Amino acid sequence: MLKLRLLLRTARKSGGFTLVELLVVIGIIAILAGVALGPIANGIKKAKQSSAMQGAHALGLAMYSYANDNNQLFPDKSGGTAADVAIALLGGSYVTDPSIFFISGGTATKYTLAATSAATSLLQTNMSWDFGGNAGNGLSSVNYQYLPIFWSTVAPAGSGTEPTLGSANGVNTPVTALPGTGNPLGTAGMAVFYINNSSVFVSSTLVGGVATCTIIKSSDNQGGAPSTATVLTGGG
Repeated sequence: MLKLRLLLRTARKSGGFTLVELLVVIGIIAILAGVALGPIANGIKKAKQSSAMQGAHALGLAMYSYANDNNQLFPDKSGGTAADVAIALLGGSYVTDPSIFFISGGTATKYTLAATSAATSLLQTNMSWDFGGNAGNGLSSVNYQYLPIFWSTVAPAGSGTEPTLGSANGVNTPVTALPGTGNPLGTAGMAVFYINNSSVFVSSTLVGGVATCTIIKSSDNQGGAPSTATVLTGGG
């Protein structure tokens, strides 16, 4: 205690800060840091969403290239997973970098082996995307324009709920998904790529206290998905 008093006296004599002044300065710095933290965190989140949309657009172009060579049908495998779609794209050299199938932040693990072996060794757990399918027949590039071809994974291990595609939804009804812990973009929303060649970040809204993404608005649902449309789940 005596030493502290001596230090304070020395600080006063030398024109230094008093203890109260130091506490005030520390408090101001803490307030400024708290104010700045929100915008910084929001900026990081927006950058990640933008990166996911860019990845979706690049992957969408690869899907279109595949469809152009395969009677306007996107890759699909009856009873398959998102990894089967990825392997089809890699095997046909429509995609050469397997990291395009990964978005950080979810439960997927990035593919780390040589890219040349990805066409045979890529796993469902390396996927951050889910794809629409048509019971092995492939979604057609001429299906109605707001049909999603793929979207960021939302529901591994029982978390979240994938959208239900197909005419079972009925015309002019919304198609929704519930982003869960597997979604690399969290419950804030999903990155979606549509047949009309647009990549979009769909923000979630709370419905009954649950984060919900409307990936097809009721006014946009023209009922153009095949009645057998399914979802090829990813591993993210």
